[in-house]
Amino acid sequence: MLLKENWYSDHSYPAMFIYDNEDTLHTVGMRLKGNTSRAAQKKGFRIDFDQFSQQTFQGLKKFNINGNHNDPSMSREYLAAHAMNQANNPSIRGNLIRLYINGEYWGVRNNSEFIDKTYVQSRFGDNTGNLYKCSWPCDLTWKGANQQTYKDMMNGGERAYDLKTNETADDYTDLVNFINAINNSPTDSFIPRMERMFDVQAYLKTLAMEVLVGHWDNYFANKNNYWLYHNMKTGKFVYLPYDMDNTWGVQWGFSNIANRNIHDWGNKAGSAAPLTYKLFAIPQYKRMYEFYIREHLKDPFHTDSLYKELDYIAALIDTSIQQDPYYNGQRTSDYGFTYNDWKSSYTSAWGNHVSWGIKPYIGTRTTSAKQQMIFASNQNLSASTPVKTYPNPCKNTIVIEHSQLGNWHGDIRVEAIDLQGRKTIVNFNTQVDQQHQIQVTTDHLTPGMYLFILSNAAGDILHTPWISVIR
Repeated sequence: MLLKENWYSDHSYPAMFIYDNEDTLHTVGMRLKGNTSRAAQKKGFRIDFDQFSQQTFQGLKKFNINGNHNDPSMSREYLAAHAMNQANNPSIRGNLIRLYINGEYWGVRNNSEFIDKTYVQSRFGDNTGNLYKCSWPCDLTWKGANQQTYKDMMNGGERAYDLKTNETADDYTDLVNFINAINNSPTDSFIPRMERMFDVQAYLKTLAMEVLVGHWDNYFANKNNYWLYHNMKTGKFVYLPYDMDNTWGVQWGFSNIANRNIHDWGNKAGSAAPLTYKLFAIPQYKRMYEFYIREHLKDPFHTDSLYKELDYIAALIDTSIQQDPYYNGQRTSDYGFTYNDWKSSYTSAWGNHVSWGIKPYIGTRTTSAKQQMIFASNQNLSASTPVKTYPNPCKNTIVIEHSQLGNWHGDIRVEAIDLQGRKTIVNFNTQVDQQHQIQVTTDHLTPGMYLFILSNAAGDILHTPWISVIR
C-alpha cells in the first residue's frame, strides 16, 4: 500500500480496526486516500468498515483519516468543520486522533466524517437522491445537454462530477438540468428556477463561512472540493463543503487572504463559478450573503469562541504532537515541521504557504469583513445576542424578539424584503412587552422568503433571519 507504485491505487487491504483499545472490528478495508496528498510523507487513509462484510462502527461505514501535512497546527480542518457545524451549516464532523499501525504510533491525524448515503440520511432524512462528489474542474459551466460530456470530465482516474449513489442507473439528468438552469435561465426566471432547484439560502450561509475561514480550495475560488446532494424531500440540490484543511491563513496562489474582500473573494481566472457570480449579481442574494457574514461574526466566527476552542485543542494534543514521529524527526515530514512550529502555529505564521497564525488570521479577518460590509445595519453587528423569531415557517403572524427592543422608544418601522428586493411595510403590535418582543402580521404577504428589518427614529436597526411565510 505504501510503495510508490501503489500510491494512487484504491485497492483496500484487510486490516483489524481497534478503537481506544476497546472496540474491535476484525476485518475492515484500509487504503490510501486523497489526490495530491497521496504523494505526501504524512499520508491519509480511508477505513472501510463495510468493505468485506456488512458492518458499521458507531453507525458509520467509513472513516477518513487525514494527514493534514500542509498544516503545522494539525487543527485547521477540525476548526473549519467545527465552525461550520456551530453555524448549523451542513458539514462533516471531525475529531483529532492518535493513529497506530501495527502497534507503532504514526502521529496525530484528523478523523473526518465520510460523505455517503449514511451522511445524507442523517442530515436530510433522505438518501434516495443523487449524491455527486465534485472535484476540480467542476465549475458548473454549461457544456451542452449530453450528460456523457459531464461524465467524461476527469480528475485523476475518477469522474470529476462523480455520482456516488444510484450508480447503476448512472443518470445525470438532474445535474445537467441544474447546470442548464444556472447558465441559461432568462433573467426574469433565474430566481424562481434557482429557488425551485437549489437551496440558495443554505448555500449563501455556507459560502459566508467558507469565506470567513478562508476555504479558497472550494467551488467559488478553485472549482474543487464540494458535494451536491439532490434532496428528494425538497426536490432541491444542497451544497456541501468538503476538504477544508487549507484554511485559516494557509494560502496557495492567493495573497493576503485574511483581507480579501468578502464581495470580491472569488478567482475568475481559476474558477468561472457561474452559480456564485449569478447569485451575487442579484442584490437581494448579495444582501443575504452579507447578512450571514454578519451573523457568523457574532458567533461562531467570534474571537472569544474560536480562541477558546483552539486553546482546548492545543491542550488536548500537546503531548501527542511531542510524541508524533513527523514532528520529532523520527519520520521524514513534508515541510520539516517541529514541535516548536506546532506550538507557535496558533499565533504566528510559519512562512511559505502558511501565511498566518490562526489567531491573527481570525482577528484580521473579523476586522476586514466588518469594514467591507456594503449594506446598511452594521449596528446589528455589535449585538451580543441574535434576533429570535418564531414560528419559522409562519402563516399569519411572527414574533420578533431581541433584548435591544426594550430600549427602543417612539415609532418603530418594520419592513419585509422578499428575494426580489421588494419592500413591504408590515403591521405589528406596537407594544414591546417584557420579553422584548413584537408581533408582526404576515397574512397579507405572498408566500415566500422574507427578511424583516426593524428600525426606529434614533437610527437603530435590527435584521431578522430569513423567514418563510406559508399558507
